[in-house]
Amino acid sequence: MNLPSLPLLDVLRARMSWLNERQGVLAQNVANADTPGYVAQDIKPLDFAKVLQNATSPSPSSPGLSTTDPHHIALPGNSSPGGFNSNDLEDSPTKGEAVSSEEEMIKVADTQAQYQAAANLYSKAVGMMRTAIGTP
Repeated sequence: MNLPSLPLLDVLRARMSWLNERQGVLAQNVANADTPGYVAQDIKPLDFAKVLQNATSPSPSSPGLSTTDPHHIALPGNSSPGGFNSNDLEDSPTKGEAVSSEEEMIKVADTQAQYQAAANLYSKAVGMMRTAIGTP
């Protein structure tokens, strides 16, 4: 089993990647707040079900999750693989209006807090793995 590609770590990496891209888009909105005619943009929300499915689907390097007991919950079939696309931009709900710096800064702060939470979870997961294999 390839430890760096565990489903939990894959999901956290995808979340952190999405939050990083969103932070860049929000920073662009703030930078263009005074630009006439500029429309605020945001990235489409990350589809957790799709990310989880991609993280748990078998690959050559990782066998993925499987049901070995009739009491296990069966995983749905694998559909077409899809990942995060940084071009998934959508207009802000306030389409056509001037960029609200306050609204954008609230989104930036929220994105930063979510990124920090995901990074902390990632760090804790790696720490638990190190403890489990006996490495300090």
